[in-house]
Amino acid sequence: MRKIIVALLCLLISLQLSAQYTDQDIARYIDQYKELAILKMYQYKIPASITLAQGVFESACGTSRLARDGKNHFGIKCHKEWTGDTVRIDDDALQECFRKYDRVEDSYNDHSLFLTTRTRYAGLFELDVMDYKAWARGLKAAGYATNPKYADRLIDLIERFNIAQWDTLCQQRAESNWFSAENIAWAEAQAATFQDPSAIDSVLKKNDLGTVVGITPAEKMPSGERPNNSKMKIFTAEANDYPKVKYPFTERDVYANNRTYFVIAAEGDTYASIAKDVQDSEKNIRRYNDILDKNQQAVAGEVVYVGMKSKSGRVKTHLVQAGETLRYIAQKYAIQLNSVFKYNNLDENSVIHPDDIILLKH
Repeated sequence: MRKIIVALLCLLISLQLSAQYTDQDIARYIDQYKELAILKMYQYKIPASITLAQGVFESACGTSRLARDGKNHFGIKCHKEWTGDTVRIDDDALQECFRKYDRVEDSYNDHSLFLTTRTRYAGLFELDVMDYKAWARGLKAAGYATNPKYADRLIDLIERFNIAQWDTLCQQRAESNWFSAENIAWAEAQAATFQDPSAIDSVLKKNDLGTVVGITPAEKMPSGERPNNSKMKIFTAEANDYPKVKYPFTERDVYANNRTYFVIAAEGDTYASIAKDVQDSEKNIRRYNDILDKNQQAVAGEVVYVGMKSKSGRVKTHLVQAGETLRYIAQKYAIQLNSVFKYNNLDENSVIHPDDIILLKH
């Protein structure tokens, strides 16, 4: 009896420790795995918001022992049909058998297969894929979790962090035929590189998109020439792409990316007008946004940071797409351009190409 009590106490302590994560941890988790969840929504018709919310709770934002030791982010137990690796963890009973994966993206894949192949969840796929509330209640009714408040917790999380925006983005991408082989590979690579930067190579090979070995050396522009920034791709955003934040120095809507505040340029905006609106100088706005060309001006929809960007990204690498520049990548991830130069041994005259890998942190 004493051993049982001690084991139960250890289980309670373990559960308490695994639940200790902050709003910042949740935001970081969503940012890391949103592309993978969007891809799974496109492939299996499971709301990205539901997948992300379940991942947060079932893995404690990736910090639980099951997530750390088994890369299992959805609490999926072995069941009779599982023939892969396993990990034993105390859950509803002592030393229960859970599935163990090589990478987190394997857990996301298996979560999708788990829901789509088991008859108890068949009713979910008769629901509107955009109705996250119905999906949350349907999961609880089908017995995914024993917590009586499970559906309410999922719904509350989705609404507090505006996670349903990624469901909308998936729909928009599907309607615009965004899900090409190249973009699907990019989404998989984004997830792969969270665990292992070298994994991007196998992702590209699997999709027959060529091979990337390490970091492709960038070319240098001829001496004396400079990039024509006015013709380069500009990083833009729409109002629902990022969370809105409170910012006391302007009446404009302000958003956050990688802990950096920004506004979205409107038609007719200049860097000077934006600086005035946020009570700063044009010189600082240009410095925050790594604007090298003194003649460059803001364009409608452009992301304009109103504070100094971070020195590193939340993800480790970026796979270059056609038309992208180093400044575009720095703006996309809200990283100082000099940091991108430093991590990749490049400079302002370097030219990058599609399928190059750019480091975003050490």
